Amino acid sequence: MSCAFEEDLTAWVDGELPPPHRARVEAHLGTCAECQGTERLLRLTVARMAELPAFTPSPSARRELLARVDALPPTWRERFAHLLRPGVLVPSAGLAAAVVLTLLVAGRTRVESPSLEEWDPGALEVAANLELVEDYEVLGLNSSEDLEVVENLHELGVP
Repeated sequence: MSCAFEEDLTAWVDGELPPPHRARVEAHLGTCAECQGTERLLRLTVARMAELPAFTPSPSARRELLARVDALPPTWRERFAHLLRPGVLVPSAGLAAAVVLTLLVAGRTRVESPSLEEWDPGALEVAANLELVEDYEVLGLNSSEDLEVVENLHELGVP
């Protein structure tokens, strides 16, 4: 039902509308078939509810019912609302801000690579003879002593 008076029908059936609003609903009911059907259904429901025996839940039944409601898993809306609580949101936002700030600072910090004069001469020799080192690796070069041999190849006159 998509009538603008739909929400007023229950209060109208219960006699709870103020007189000016009541008169507008009565006038609308004279022209709207959907609201007339809803009004009949509401009156029938109220009459049947009145026929039911009175029921007063015991205190233990109330506690049991509340315990069952508390045991229900939280809905997605409740979970989302939990995440938006200041006790959760503020530390999370602070952590996110710290990570973003760290990434920004790290992105601006340049790491200066050492000049060629600062490099280890042995490492430079290995780099210069990288092709030869790779050949040794094919043959099984796998110890630091073998690397020393490669580093000192220039002393032996091997290119």
